[in-house]
Amino acid sequence: MWKKKEPELTVPEPVARPVPQAPNPAPAQRRSERAIIGPTLKIQGEVSGEEDLLIQGQVDGKIVVKGQSVTVGKAGKVQADVHAKTIRVEGRVRGDLFGLQEVVIEASGDVEGNLIAPSVRLENGSRFKGSIDMETGRQPIPQPAEQNPEPSGNREDRPTRPSPSIPGQPTRRS
Repeated sequence: MWKKKEPELTVPEPVARPVPQAPNPAPAQRRSERAIIGPTLKIQGEVSGEEDLLIQGQVDGKIVVKGQSVTVGKAGKVQADVHAKTIRVEGRVRGDLFGLQEVVIEASGDVEGNLIAPSVRLENGSRFKGSIDMETGRQPIPQPAEQNPEPSGNREDRPTRPSPSIPGQPTRRS
């Protein structure tokens, strides 16, 4: 009836060791970042960079994104030539699209301009007016922005630069 209490065996709990985390990459190495031009923004001029770009607002001018993608969202309105690795259009574009890899016009997309890329895809329901050039090696390299902008004045006093044209196609004038 009266028994001696036997000592309980205790099992030591495992010690949690902190898991070493990799240091954050430098900003130049982050390629998963995406810049967004929101639906209430309107940009006039040149947009350039080295990260993915989503356009939900309005851009008038020129877009150059080196080695990354440009997406014109459903609310996006672009009046510009676009140079990028891949270009996806869900909204409206008036201008030429220069894709190093691919140009895709989604069903909701509306494009008036020329498509120059090795791979072009037009989804059912998309609107497109222009020409398609899928020859590799014919894509013009975009020129960097001018370092010394011209003073504002009469446009006719300034020399005009010829725009890139495709043989057999009429040239577009602004």
